Amino acid sequence: MSTPTTPTQTKRQTPVSMPETPVGTAAGWEAAGRQIAPMLGSYSAAVVTSADEFAAAHVAIGIGRVESEHRRVAIGDLVGEVEPLQALVRSDDPHGISDSFAYGISLNKIARQVDGNGNLFVMPSGTGSVSDSEIFQNVRWQRLANGFREMGALLLLVAPANAPGLRELINQTDGVVLVDSSSLDFAPYLNVLARVPAPVEVAESKSAKQKVPAWRIAIYLIILLAVLGVGAYMWYLKSQTIVKKAAVQRTAPAVKQALVPAAAPPETLAVAPPANPQDSDAAAIFAVELAAWNTPEDAKIKLMQFHDVLPGGTIAPVPIGIGRDLYYKLIAGAFRSKWKAQALLTELRQRPGLMDAPGTVVRTPYALLLDSAAAGQTQALVQQYIGSGQPVYVLEQPDGKLKLYAGAFERPEDSATLMATLRAAKLNPILVYRTGRTP
Repeated sequence: MSTPTTPTQTKRQTPVSMPETPVGTAAGWEAAGRQIAPMLGSYSAAVVTSADEFAAAHVAIGIGRVESEHRRVAIGDLVGEVEPLQALVRSDDPHGISDSFAYGISLNKIARQVDGNGNLFVMPSGTGSVSDSEIFQNVRWQRLANGFREMGALLLLVAPANAPGLRELINQTDGVVLVDSSSLDFAPYLNVLARVPAPVEVAESKSAKQKVPAWRIAIYLIILLAVLGVGAYMWYLKSQTIVKKAAVQRTAPAVKQALVPAAAPPETLAVAPPANPQDSDAAAIFAVELAAWNTPEDAKIKLMQFHDVLPGGTIAPVPIGIGRDLYYKLIAGAFRSKWKAQALLTELRQRPGLMDAPGTVVRTPYALLLDSAAAGQTQALVQQYIGSGQPVYVLEQPDGKLKLYAGAFERPEDSATLMATLRAAKLNPILVYRTGRTP
């Protein structure tokens, strides 16, 4: 990557001083990050924070290494030359995030590639201090988060738990990963994507290996030579057999081989772009995800049990993690404002028996449109689709008209499973930006 041109910096920020930590602990934090990485499979931007910045950095690295196997990942250092991230930077170029915000340098120019497949990058802190509320609260982070979402990539920002403006930073991303039992005073009002209370136990390799006696090495060499000799003799016999067979085939009459038809490629369901791109700015992009199950029956039971208190309640089958295992997410609400979605989540958490998990606010701008009707026909519209067995819901449009939707999704491709199910039920779903509010 090219070196950006900026005003000369004469003072570098002081690297964060971390206590000496055993190698096993560092590996344990990274292993913990690898373990929870699938939980971030459907997200595109998150803050990883802790009072122990060393632990937070290693957890972010663990998440990044797993997610970079199938998408691009950038880890940003908002601590200040925190050692685990700084150790991955191979370039002598000192510029980083602080320079990007001070001088407008593109983040593409400060990102340092750290893996062989070109998917994992580190964005160092830079020549100035990043522990600045103006940087943490800068609205540019939300634009960056949106950009990572559009590209199907992941942005991880490592930040200290006591940083000024941390809450504002987290609110511009999909949520926060809390490391080392860290708790934030404002955590109940945030999207806590995952908690990493402790490092994973990792077996340490022995630093000193026993010396092998010379006589044992000699015996190993003799055995190896004997095996190689036998292998060479067997190869010679096999080659002679092949030569004889070839000679026989040249003299034998030609035999017509039966043609085996090539296997047909598996069917795939193409998901067209949203049919209403003009409504993207008016989309109800925020919702509440209550929990996710690996069977549709569990999700349907919970939805039926609490249907009356879940506005716009629906179930979204979505592939999650590296294995793309199918999970059934229970989604409620449709809001243009994140704060309204957060208010619904807070209210639902107080319902006894409803929340089996902490829940989170999610971005779900897409849904499958099934039908529409005039104002005041909500019950009649839903009644037509009860026989489909699908959790449909109605949103009222600004002009009073009604639209009937199924599912709520972060990405268009996530709707493929439900779209196939609805088509099999002889319905005609259309992927759209979902608009409106619950009646």
